[in-house]
Amino acid sequence: MLPIHSLKSGARVLAATSALVVVFAGSAFAVDGNAVAARLKAVYAEQGGAIEYGSVETNGSTVILKDTKVSTAGVKESFNAGDVTLSDVSDVSGGGFKIGSLTMPDIDFSPEGAPENKVSIDGISLQGITLPAEGATEPLAKMLQYERAEVKHLNVNAKGKDVFTADNLTATISPLSETSPVTFSSNVESFEADLSDVEDPKTKDALKALGYETISGKIAMNGTWSLSDGRLNFEKMDFIADNAGTLGLTFDISGYTLDFIKGLQEATKNMEGKPDDAQGMAMLGLMQQLSFTGASVRFEDASVTYKALDYVANQQGAKRADLINQAKAIIPMAAAQLGNAEFSQALGQAVSTYLDDPKTIEVKAAPAKPVPFAIIAAGGMADPKSLIKTLRVTVVANQ
Repeated sequence: MLPIHSLKSGARVLAATSALVVVFAGSAFAVDGNAVAARLKAVYAEQGGAIEYGSVETNGSTVILKDTKVSTAGVKESFNAGDVTLSDVSDVSGGGFKIGSLTMPDIDFSPEGAPENKVSIDGISLQGITLPAEGATEPLAKMLQYERAEVKHLNVNAKGKDVFTADNLTATISPLSETSPVTFSSNVESFEADLSDVEDPKTKDALKALGYETISGKIAMNGTWSLSDGRLNFEKMDFIADNAGTLGLTFDISGYTLDFIKGLQEATKNMEGKPDDAQGMAMLGLMQQLSFTGASVRFEDASVTYKALDYVANQQGAKRADLINQAKAIIPMAAAQLGNAEFSQALGQAVSTYLDDPKTIEVKAAPAKPVPFAIIAAGGMADPKSLIKTLRVTVVANQ
């Protein structure tokens, strides 16, 4: 058996060794907090926003930006973000940094000029952030890249009353690549909007009669983006209102490249203080870089259609069936003014089918090949009716 003093001596050596390992491990994996903070600030500035902080505190792989203020592109006002914590920070081969997560304290602020209103944002975090190396010249070097963003709770309060709340807002995006499309998604698990204080008397009465003074629901979106040709395809944008219906949108364009984004950011900065006409011309110039590939608007009924018809019928002292018959007679005549007999017939048939049995109705634009926005704008000004044929617009119901 080993002597007692030998065991004690061995324990002391083990304890001292462990302490040294911890100390040297912490030093070996420590990052330059000031460099990380400066790089985050520079990359975020490339997106048109601004980050300012009072000081930087570094503890191993954790970096804290103290007394931080943040502003976004196109918004002069900044808000206090408090102490922003960057966790699991590491150097990336070739320069730059990888940040495991970014978290900040809950935020409460009042919009400029509206001190009686308040916006609260809780549980803010970003995960999987990549900060490209300073001086990098590749196209993605100026992009703030992240894998997931999350907000646990959002609340908008107007004059002491909660008018909008949302829970579990998330956004995910696959690693940016110049060779394969990037996939993304965005979801709001639940939201609730209080519409009882709408100022217009007619609208307020209608919402009350329909039972929609408060609306709840959820939002789901996903799509892809190709950096090589700027193909941006929102494959799904569903806005779901409980006991009302689902508005589903899709939108597919090309030309939404990194150069276009940069031009858009610069235009946004330069628009401040300029007349509306000048701003409109600047945006029109940018839009001419894009091409339209397709889009659709689809509504799936969940009782709102007949509720609305009954409300209007009651206002007119009529019956729902009377309104439906009127619509079936009027819509084809109105559609005939579009000068496209095939579309007019399809529209009349779709509306008739939908009103008899409200399930779904969808309007879709699917040109044979991408149409430059410049041609769409020119056609819209010269002959709006021509766009039905140019964009191959169709309408169907209950399909």
